[in-house]
Amino acid sequence: MPWLVAATVFAFACGSSSVASVTHAGHTARWVLLVLLLAAAAARARLRRRLPTPSAAAAAAVAFVGLALVSAAWSVSPRLSAERAVSLGILFATALLLPAAEDRPARLLAGLAGGAAAVAIAGLVVLAADHAAAVQAASIESPARYRGLGQDPNTASLLFALALPLSLGLTAAATSVRARAASALAAALFVGSIVASGSRGALFAGGAGALVFVVARHARLRRAVAPAAVVAAAVVAGLLVQNLPKALAHSTGPPSAPPPAAQVKAQHGYLNAEATYPLNADIGAPLPGGGQPSITRGFFGGSGRGEAWTGTLHQILQRPLLGFGFGTESAVFVDRYYYFVGGSPEDSYLGISLQLGVLGLVLLVALFASLAWPARRALRNDVAAACAAAVAAGLALAVVQSYVYSVGNIGTATLWICAFLLPVMPRVR
Repeated sequence: MPWLVAATVFAFACGSSSVASVTHAGHTARWVLLVLLLAAAAARARLRRRLPTPSAAAAAAVAFVGLALVSAAWSVSPRLSAERAVSLGILFATALLLPAAEDRPARLLAGLAGGAAAVAIAGLVVLAADHAAAVQAASIESPARYRGLGQDPNTASLLFALALPLSLGLTAAATSVRARAASALAAALFVGSIVASGSRGALFAGGAGALVFVVARHARLRRAVAPAAVVAAAVVAGLLVQNLPKALAHSTGPPSAPPPAAQVKAQHGYLNAEATYPLNADIGAPLPGGGQPSITRGFFGGSGRGEAWTGTLHQILQRPLLGFGFGTESAVFVDRYYYFVGGSPEDSYLGISLQLGVLGLVLLVALFASLAWPARRALRNDVAAACAAAVAAGLALAVVQSYVYSVGNIGTATLWICAFLLPVMPRVR
């Protein structure tokens, strides 16, 4: 089971790769491996006669998937909503069966961390073989950023932020020098890849997960002060390193003329405003002739998410209760923001509200709460603390990434497998 879990994590990473041929293969392989993992978990759980029993978490998962499936009735894209709901149901069923199929949750966490480590190693291989594929070139807006095997700098770093607390927990729980060294090396690889990617969201989320881990495993909060300070210092150091590279300098030559309208020809007597003031970036842009300021990345700003989140809130208010249909986030969200580049709001909480309204957001929060509540008294165990820390990192990442409900995302399977492991943690010894 751990090997199959690792292969599934790696396959989902290949589906979002910087290498076109790998992406093409990964698009199919990730679904094949997810179905194989489901079948293997179901077969082993049945063989061991340990099928999952009804619980509040299972009921919450069924309610959420049910709402997602029913939303096809009012969705702006009914078929897309139904397909996305089915894929989420498959992932939830897999995550629900895995604890019944494997007695030792640490083995499943090792599979998740091992799959992420394989992605990090593959990124280094891509860097050695094709520098242009592994590194996003510098621009006026941002410096060069490492993306490794990921499609962009924020892709693989999302997975590494989830896997970092797992590697820390496995290091602490290791019973052999070899296992401890392997886990520690994986943690160092995750940290290095995150810092090199320049992804501040992944850096803060990984730090939050590490902080939850070190605090949870100490019975007295006073004993956690020193390791927590080390984690905070590491995050600050990583942030400083991320801001060392500089973007390309501005050109000192005369400003270039706006490109002529190539596709839309204005009628006689009219001018084509799209040629000089495109509507896909009109919010926040200066008026024509006022100059075009560049987007600069700083310590805490420069992504333009604030403007996109504000616009998304206005869209949510158009259908506040039930949303536009599950899986339709990219279809409904329109990027008209000068300082933002993306096909979604890059916030899972706003994203699910856009798709399923306030009801969907409440059900999602209820699902996470029902999974986390049973593990509250088991966090002194290294494995349980690592699992909870990974979920905490995932919830932090959800503030800056739209991924929690998107099964095809590189980190979604890892997040939900950890989340569904939490209820069994009180039985871990």
